[in-house]
Amino acid sequence: MLKRKDLFSFIMLLFFAFGFNSIANAEENNELSSTQKEHMRQLGFSEQIIESMTLDEYSHYENSIPVEPFVQTETIYKITSDQDGEVKKVEQFNEVDGLQKMNLENYSFPAATAASCSGTICTETTSWMSMTTTATKLGNGRTMLHNNFTWLKNPNVTLTDMVGLTYNDSAVIEPSTIKFSYKWKDGVGDHSRSYKDMKKSPQGLAATFDIQGIGTNAGASNHHGYISVEVSKGNKNDVSANAFGHYTHTTFSFNITVTIKTGDIGLGATTAETKMTSTAIKFNF
Repeated sequence: MLKRKDLFSFIMLLFFAFGFNSIANAEENNELSSTQKEHMRQLGFSEQIIESMTLDEYSHYENSIPVEPFVQTETIYKITSDQDGEVKKVEQFNEVDGLQKMNLENYSFPAATAASCSGTICTETTSWMSMTTTATKLGNGRTMLHNNFTWLKNPNVTLTDMVGLTYNDSAVIEPSTIKFSYKWKDGVGDHSRSYKDMKKSPQGLAATFDIQGIGTNAGASNHHGYISVEVSKGNKNDVSANAFGHYTHTTFSFNITVTIKTGDIGLGATTAETKMTSTAIKFNF
């Protein structure tokens, strides 16, 4: 009798072997088919990422076959800023509590999205974002790590932000598998932008990018993206590893200098940075 793990692998291999071959050339636009979307769900990507994914993006993942259920953690962050945009406080919540608090705040202060308001005068404003970090074991023997972010309510200041991943010495990256995405929406549609800089080290990856502040025919919104990479074991005796998701929001930046170590990514002394509390997952090879 097949063990549960082996049965899952067998079902997934059949699904992708027959499902993807039949649709490889079916789509001629940037909208993924339902089967392709389900594939990305099995890899652990968020619905926000999947719904905006192009066929070109998807082509980087079409041969990434999951053989086990993914390991994932999601955190919601509330960022409180003063009138000048300086971040005064960051609070973190699990997914359920965070969304409840955000929706309640939006109901109470629908126009200003404010933490402290008297009539139409607000001394503090709040932004909300989520970060989801995932590890998925693949059929090629590697593990895919990715860190998704979504600004649920726009940041008060839009400059240069950073999304990254770090891991311990048990994980070794495959450089050709590094992928990054950042997108936003305005009155004329969806837009994307590449990273400004991609920093790599044996302990992790960090991509800096400019958050779009002004839209056409409507304000820029729906900011979301990810960084992803495949890793393998650094030692044949390794059985598991730890990975950490990182996101840093800046309200002032000059000559950003990225430093990476397991569990932390810094942007340098000349940057006013607000680090979201890192997410952490443990995965088996």
